[in-house]
Amino acid sequence: MSHPVVVIGAGLSGLHASRLLVQAGQKVLLIEARERLGGRVLSQGLPSAAHRADLGPSWFWPGLNPRVERLAAEFGLGVYPQYARGATAIEGQDGQVRKQQSSWEQSPSSYRIEGGTQSLIERSYERIQDQVDLKTGTRLLGMKLRVDAVELTLKDASGSWTQLASQVVLTVPPRLTAQDLQMEPSWPEALVKDMRNTPTWMAGQAKFVAIYQNAFWREAGWSGAAMSHRGPMVEIHDASDATGQTAALFGFVGASPAYRAGIGTEALASQSLAQLVRLFGPAAATPLWSGVKDWAQEPLTASESDRQPLAYHPMYGDPVVPGEWGQRLWLAGTERSANYGGYLEGALDAAEQAVKGLLAQVAKQSLRQQINTP
Repeated sequence: MSHPVVVIGAGLSGLHASRLLVQAGQKVLLIEARERLGGRVLSQGLPSAAHRADLGPSWFWPGLNPRVERLAAEFGLGVYPQYARGATAIEGQDGQVRKQQSSWEQSPSSYRIEGGTQSLIERSYERIQDQVDLKTGTRLLGMKLRVDAVELTLKDASGSWTQLASQVVLTVPPRLTAQDLQMEPSWPEALVKDMRNTPTWMAGQAKFVAIYQNAFWREAGWSGAAMSHRGPMVEIHDASDATGQTAALFGFVGASPAYRAGIGTEALASQSLAQLVRLFGPAAATPLWSGVKDWAQEPLTASESDRQPLAYHPMYGDPVVPGEWGQRLWLAGTERSANYGGYLEGALDAAEQAVKGLLAQVAKQSLRQQINTP
């Protein structure tokens, strides 16, 4: 009996892997624990509005991130540089705001995707929706290695069930893999310990976004960028569309996950709006829409160990799979990219490497079957 390739996780890495597998003629079952696609990619805004602000990853860097650049171009998505013209607001611990006449610009410049990063997710799925079997609201509980397949234990609203897979692409972050999944045979303790010590990128973060009728801060000579020693946001940027006609500000919340969980998202949003008023004036008090996303409170993103924002960018390495699993299981997700770990580029890179290895293994297995067939 022929079993499908099962891809676990319908974030950017899982969708990219699924698309490559479909292009290679593989039958794909795509499993997603959330009821939505995208994983840590999340763009929201006003209903039916073309522009959405990113509550997950926001930027990529052309030249340094060729896969994201190519994918956006293939999908016909416009890209534009992070707005950085005008003054920067520097807020002290006492709430006093100092105006720095120039804004900081990254070199090379960071870019945004029209419609939000979510557009990459939507276009990726549109290309394969008639060719893959998608199951959302379905969690992977464990995997058992068999001679001719991998037996997956899955759980959805109706209960637990099993699925046989010819090959598996797993995009669950290393810490959650070690914490939540039962493996039979079990993985070496040293490898499990290493996975537990691998931070999940962005998992301790929270973001606040506010969308406005117009970019009033630009009109007043501000770039929308701010640094704060008071908070709750510690770093703020303009998150408007390419033209500035749909205006937005977003910030990284510096308050701890414990504090955020204690006060709740409504109070955090209120505090964040009050901060924008201190920085950019009373017009900031009345957004058309605002939202908070606290990734540290999402069990499908953050483990207990992840509930602290990272003070540095971790060094991620190539994925390691125990020997007996190496012919059936392939690891993807941005934490599995040695060169681009933590970035959108890393999600795509890891997916491509996983699919490359998987297809090579499938070809070897097919050749063996032909040789052994009388």
